[in-house]
Amino acid sequence: MTTVIPFTDQLDALVRQVPGVDALYPARSIVATVLTTALDAVAHHAPAAPLVYTVAQSDGVRVTAKIGIGAAESSADVSGRVHDAIAEHLRQVGNPTVAQIAVIVARIG
Repeated sequence: MTTVIPFTDQLDALVRQVPGVDALYPARSIVATVLTTALDAVAHHAPAAPLVYTVAQSDGVRVTAKIGIGAAESSADVSGRVHDAIAEHLRQVGNPTVAQIAVIVARIG
């Protein structure tokens, strides 16, 4: 069973605040993003799909963030800061079992 968990929207703002992150991209597949956007439009809802993708599965919470970083930044350093910020946030919201925190660098510069 896969369940999207409710505090994902908080992670968008959190990741954007990490030093070195200058962009945040949708971490879900393009198909899932398009379907969610289309369904929101049909239902006359404001788009609500968060960019950081978080799901709770049987083995724990899985979080994926896709970021852009500045050219002067170290991708390893920025990715580490994003990972640590997400891990700390998860501890603060109840310390769920974490199966994976994936940080994808989609753009440098």
